[in-house]
Amino acid sequence: MPEQLKAGLTRWWLPTRGDIDVTIAQVGFNLAQMVIPVFLLLPLGVSLEFGVAHFLPGYALGLLVGSLGLTALAVRLRKREQRADIAAHAYGNNVPAILAYTLLIIVPVYLQTHDIIRAWQVGAAAVIWTGIIKLAGAPFAGAIRRVIPVPASMAVFGAAMYSYLALALLQRLFDQPVVGLVALAIVAVCVLGNVPITRWRIPPFLAAWIIPLMVGLAIGYVHPVWHGFSLQAPFSGTSGAIHAMVMALPYMSVIAPMAIYHLLQDLASVEGGVAAGDDYDVRKVIFWDGVGTLICGLAGSVVTPIIYALHPPYKAMGARVSYAFWTPVIFMFIVASGLTLFTTQLFPWPILASMIAYVAIGVGAATLRRVDRKYVAVLLLSFVLPAGAIVFAALNSALPALKLSAQDLAVQAALNRSVYWASLKGLGSGFLFLILVVAALITHVIDRHFTRAAIWCLVAAAFSWVGLMHSATLKWGAAPDYATGWLAAAAIAFSARWWRGDTAAAPQTISQDEKPLASLEVQAVPLAQRREARHSS
Repeated sequence: MPEQLKAGLTRWWLPTRGDIDVTIAQVGFNLAQMVIPVFLLLPLGVSLEFGVAHFLPGYALGLLVGSLGLTALAVRLRKREQRADIAAHAYGNNVPAILAYTLLIIVPVYLQTHDIIRAWQVGAAAVIWTGIIKLAGAPFAGAIRRVIPVPASMAVFGAAMYSYLALALLQRLFDQPVVGLVALAIVAVCVLGNVPITRWRIPPFLAAWIIPLMVGLAIGYVHPVWHGFSLQAPFSGTSGAIHAMVMALPYMSVIAPMAIYHLLQDLASVEGGVAAGDDYDVRKVIFWDGVGTLICGLAGSVVTPIIYALHPPYKAMGARVSYAFWTPVIFMFIVASGLTLFTTQLFPWPILASMIAYVAIGVGAATLRRVDRKYVAVLLLSFVLPAGAIVFAALNSALPALKLSAQDLAVQAALNRSVYWASLKGLGSGFLFLILVVAALITHVIDRHFTRAAIWCLVAAAFSWVGLMHSATLKWGAAPDYATGWLAAAAIAFSARWWRGDTAAAPQTISQDEKPLASLEVQAVPLAQRREARHSS
């Protein structure tokens, strides 16, 4: 073995320039996104100090354990394949889960009980249940991939990370228009427009954070207060979270779909690694994600980690293994030294929202690229379905501020007349399961697999009956009307084999409206070539 290759295999902890860039991005993203539940609960009177001290520390411990497990997998793969260009999988917090668990679990519990301790413990218990579901699903990762069609899994991934994320938080870009537009312009030019920042290629994350932050400080929008260093344990209460696991069961319509979505994203992330040349055992990757998630919840965190679907771009940037080691180490130092409260003040909403725009658009574009064109209807419908969940969660948060209760019959009647409250509740509760079922239904019908399409409708009927879909809480007979509707849908899907008017899979045709666009696409290449020749001459 050449000495250079041997050194590269043994010194995996030495960062390359790509590792440094990705470490900066990973630490920044984790810090920025981790504080979202704290900010979301501020309008309800939950103090910044309480949120930082209780919601966040345990996440550092779970991130450390999960990341070290993924690092070990990468080191073993390097040694087994004798390659120094192996990249580790990226690990970090998941914003859709943060939003769902905060708005649909913690906020309702707090509004019902007026006990923030109980609400926090139920939120941590939701993270524990998520870890348990991941660990239970890890041995069956291959079966899950075979049962769920690729367009459906990609639809869930795109709807959660593109539609739900953007609809929930993008408007916060304009909390301070000057800061927000500066941050958005940097993201648009340097990230989405792919313009390198100087010949040293400064990481776009740094520019999109530091420059708007300087603007915010200059105009008086951002005014951080230094609290000094103080030792902070990376956990905030295990027994309370364990005791609250039973109280979290009624919210399984939020937890179970989110856990399944996490499994699907983990699967997609591993497939992305395989496409980039790094063939990991998907069961081991999901196992370490499950362990990290479980530890987060047991340590009292309401923040859930996930495997990021960023393996190919990170590897293309030159990242290898060391970033997966140094990211959680640096993050743990920040949390353990008591800097979290100060750091939280350095990520105001306009900066956070601009970074979320970058992530959401990147995921949406990747989803469209990875799904065959004939399934575009699956994605288009899936991308709009989260709207109900966003409006439902927003109204649930707004009503208490107006001294109103959604349990009041008069309020319900007014909401039904104005925003169709009952319909929003059905659309928003368990929306990720709804997206999965609808996407699988359409996919199988396009492929003319009518029995499989009908089976998915039967699954939806069962989920509706027990409250995993169309119901805010888990109970027997939760949504009988929806269960009946899905049974009827199953009959329609199954019987389509007899009344269909064709005999082959749905063809890919170009409509009359699309033909002019298609001709323009054909003409675009020679036109570009003519322009290039003219400029070169």
